[in-house]
Amino acid sequence: MSLKHFVVGSLVGVGLVWGGYELVFWGKIYPGVKIIEVKSTKLVLVWGTSKWEVSPESIDLEYDDQQTKNAAVGAGRTGNVVDDLRFKIQAVNKGAEIFPVFTLDENKLIAAMASVSAQIDIPAKEPEVVVVRGKIEVTQGENGQQVDDRELLVKIKQYLKMGNGREIQIPVKNLSPKISQEQMNGLRVRAEKLVGKKVTIRYDWQNYIADDDQVISWLEEGGWKKPVIEAWVAGIAESLDRPAQNAHFRYLGSGRVEEFAPAREGVVVKQNELTKMVIDNLDHIDKNVALEIPVITTQPTIKTSAVNTLGIKERLARGESDFSGSIPNRIFNLKKAAGNMNGILVSPGETFSFNKYVGDVSAAGGYRQAYVIKEGRTVLGDGGGVCQVSTTLFRAVLNAGLPVEERTAHAYRVHYYEEGSEPGFDATIFTPDVDFKFKNDTLAYILIQTTVDEANTKLYFDLYGTSDGRRVEISKARVWDVSPPPPALYQDDPSLRSGQVRQVDFPAWGAKVAFDWKVTRGAEVLQQRTFYSNFRPWQAIYLRGTR
Repeated sequence: MSLKHFVVGSLVGVGLVWGGYELVFWGKIYPGVKIIEVKSTKLVLVWGTSKWEVSPESIDLEYDDQQTKNAAVGAGRTGNVVDDLRFKIQAVNKGAEIFPVFTLDENKLIAAMASVSAQIDIPAKEPEVVVVRGKIEVTQGENGQQVDDRELLVKIKQYLKMGNGREIQIPVKNLSPKISQEQMNGLRVRAEKLVGKKVTIRYDWQNYIADDDQVISWLEEGGWKKPVIEAWVAGIAESLDRPAQNAHFRYLGSGRVEEFAPAREGVVVKQNELTKMVIDNLDHIDKNVALEIPVITTQPTIKTSAVNTLGIKERLARGESDFSGSIPNRIFNLKKAAGNMNGILVSPGETFSFNKYVGDVSAAGGYRQAYVIKEGRTVLGDGGGVCQVSTTLFRAVLNAGLPVEERTAHAYRVHYYEEGSEPGFDATIFTPDVDFKFKNDTLAYILIQTTVDEANTKLYFDLYGTSDGRRVEISKARVWDVSPPPPALYQDDPSLRSGQVRQVDFPAWGAKVAFDWKVTRGAEVLQQRTFYSNFRPWQAIYLRGTR
């Protein structure tokens, strides 16, 4: 037999064997091919001693036996003769495994992973530059940790292919602070230049201040934390933005206004522009920065002058104070007294008396007991908190430039009146002897409006009328002859449980205080005087329970 005939015969033989092999296993799984058995469908994620179980139902996990069988039958039948032959030989000699086919909701799986990651992830803590007692300090950074979500997802899918019930170790990587020591030194140098500096932005009667501590917290390597500044600006915009408000007015004809809503233009803060203004000024800060807030304004369709004949056209001035820390009864009295002042009309030439409108400051007059200073002691007395109302009105009158006919300072410095204010800008009353009075020396009526903002613990007095062009100058308070407070005083209080202690008064240093006030209209001086206060030192007072 020739070589040619031998080769041809061999090929024919192989073909017959191959054809017979294919015929025997037609539509069947080739020898050596094995489907991996699913032993567990439960996912158990492990990190250290902690374990989290993810149920198949929560991620819509399902194994498809038919699709798995179809995959096993299709193994070695790709249509590529060489690759298929190689697979069949390998299956016979070494075996071949077919992974079970499964489906799941990957979004639900990622959500389950995120829930686990949230319990493990700890962001790296960057070193910070902070102000401590007027000095710059740098805090130490700390390493963090984070689940490698991509690797975990790969491990979970591989586990599901194997279906062998093993626990899955969660891959966690370490996170290091991004700022180097050298960069922190650079931030320290920049921060030291900001100590004592502040940013003030204002619109109308409102000021917003970022002190040096806050400004320094905006520092970042190579610039400023724009998202943080944007958030600060957004908070300001939230408090300022308002739609235009049409005027509304109802005069009762008895010296009071029942309802009054002055015309107000609508305001929308230009947040992007303001953020840029702040950052641009921070880059060149060498002194305190004061910026006017850029806004878009819209006009009301009904102006104040269109709805009244009393000459009330605009807001003349505002006074404000903070009643943070007040007990409920004090807030009640404050609201009652402020409500009695709301809507009062002061005619041209009239002298306004606070005591005339505040009513009987006693239980009979509807006031409640709150802590008052009486004969050198802090005691429960009717009407505690009313002096905050007279103080706030005094500030509005000062800002309006109206003549102050009668004003008495407190005997002691009261912390409520120095929240956001300098000492000396207060006025006490004690019915019927001690009063606060001012005169309306304008040619139009003056309308008093009060607002109690309990959410922000602020009291506001707004005076409306017609401006005659007067300008007001108020100096900073001058303080001298400062004396320390006496030792703390403890008083028994049967309304408190035994062992309970409550601080009702705070130590205040004694001092003499004065500020100058000047009111002009063009070249004419309408008012010029100095207001004096002589505060005695005051001790902290604690109430001790005896019940």
